[in-house]
Amino acid sequence: MAPDIPGAKRAGLPVDLDRLTVDGDSWLSPEERYALKMHGVCLQAHPGVFMIRTRTNASMDTDTARGIADIADELARGWLHLTTRQQLEFHHVDAHDVVKVIERIDKIGLTTRSTCGHTMRGVMSCPLAGVGLEEPFDCSVDARAVSDSVLALTPELDTKMPQRINIAFGGCTNCRDHALVNDMGFVSKISDKGELGYELWLAGSLGKSSPTLGIKAVDFLPRADVLPAVHALFEMFVQFGSFDQPGKARIKYLLKKLGERDFLDLFHAGLAETKERRWPEPAPLSTPLSASLGSILACAPEGGWSTGVRPQRVPGYALVTVKAPLGDLNAEDWRHLCDLADEHADGHLHLTKNQNVMFRHVHLGAIGALKTKLAETYLSLEGADNAQDVRACTGGPVCGLALTPAQSAAAGLLEHPALLRNSALRVNVSGCPNACAQHQISDIGFSGSKVTIAGSGTLGYQVWLGGDLSKGLIGRVVGRVAAADIYAITGAIVGIWEAMRERGETLTDTVHRMGLESFGTQIAAVFKGQWEPGPEPTEAPAVPSVPSNRQLRMVMGA
Repeated sequence: MAPDIPGAKRAGLPVDLDRLTVDGDSWLSPEERYALKMHGVCLQAHPGVFMIRTRTNASMDTDTARGIADIADELARGWLHLTTRQQLEFHHVDAHDVVKVIERIDKIGLTTRSTCGHTMRGVMSCPLAGVGLEEPFDCSVDARAVSDSVLALTPELDTKMPQRINIAFGGCTNCRDHALVNDMGFVSKISDKGELGYELWLAGSLGKSSPTLGIKAVDFLPRADVLPAVHALFEMFVQFGSFDQPGKARIKYLLKKLGERDFLDLFHAGLAETKERRWPEPAPLSTPLSASLGSILACAPEGGWSTGVRPQRVPGYALVTVKAPLGDLNAEDWRHLCDLADEHADGHLHLTKNQNVMFRHVHLGAIGALKTKLAETYLSLEGADNAQDVRACTGGPVCGLALTPAQSAAAGLLEHPALLRNSALRVNVSGCPNACAQHQISDIGFSGSKVTIAGSGTLGYQVWLGGDLSKGLIGRVVGRVAAADIYAITGAIVGIWEAMRERGETLTDTVHRMGLESFGTQIAAVFKGQWEPGPEPTEAPAVPSVPSNRQLRMVMGA
């Protein structure tokens, strides 16, 4: 039974955590299960266990990280999952242990507060900030200030929020693009007078319906106005958002309802008011010193530069990205990363939006030893952030919302020949339409769904093509396939692109030049009998809402 979310909020989101510890979860009402989300606790498909998500502020020192590994080993089957929003998840936590996990997380200096549900989700910040060649300054300080300021208003704020708000900070090319798909996107910049601040974007969102790119609200927002701007948007959202219609309550719907001009007028009026309040001064920051590009590139690591080894601003040092396949790590390898961070980096694990772990301040002379020690695990620097690094949510049978096992589907693509020979492609797999893996902004995106193939209902994927944030494009559904055919359809799509592309064209370029329908026709010609064009019709043949064990074995190839 679906929860009465507005009713649960009006009641103050009550849930008896002490009883959960004693009696397990069988007594919980749908509204109480929803209330658990405010504590970072979400249902899984399995009875009696939960997923618990924790904020990381995009990085943590190795002492904290080792504490995370201990919790995973003792209470979460030794498994950690990194999300596309730089958060960290424990899975298979027994209902009786939920409170113990939350308390243990608090004890090591992190929090699960308001990481799920209609809240402020984890505030993202670029892991390159302050050290990458493109990042103007270290925006993580302001991201943390925003997180702390808004969290101080919970739990009362959570009872008033119409829906969730996603916030991101960063100034590199990739972060600039991703600002467009957040409710608030802060793009780091330095004014002509040398003042540090941000370009502010509002009302972007992916989600399961109406993916929308944000609009620019402020050309230059001084750092001192970041907190007033955030609180102005929250207050505007609480006052004017569709509280009683959670499915239509994201900020993008408020923008659509008011129109861009009235929306921005309302926001700027609120900002003018919040700026009059007293706010803490931004923490001091300086523009990082940077050598010339020539002097930086005059030094090179063993084996040369790659997506996993990129130069820092200071000659002789590198940013090193460790590929965590599908965002999954076991506690033993997580500890191994801690040891490497202490020995060769800055003693921190920095999390990326591509579900990987980054080391900063690695001396070029240490790259060889780092690679050798990583080879003792299933982790590596090879293929980080490219086509061999497929993005995926946890999917079924873990997530209670997932329809398909996204992890096993994505795992089957990691060594796909078509992706190995086209390393720049981005492939994202979500186990349901909710976009946790951001399938709408990849070159090839898959979203788990009930699909109709040749008149029969089955579990499968809607296939998204044409997404490219750098060009301001969100992908569209070109067709749908059964779950067992995801490997074959990936090869068919890439093969058509390779045959039809013109010099220098990306897959998205080719799709838009040919037209989505024409490209879909080509897929149908190559992938006969196992492909249906366009999105799933509203009235689809019934299939089980949760995969049976037999279906899962078939999809996973077991």
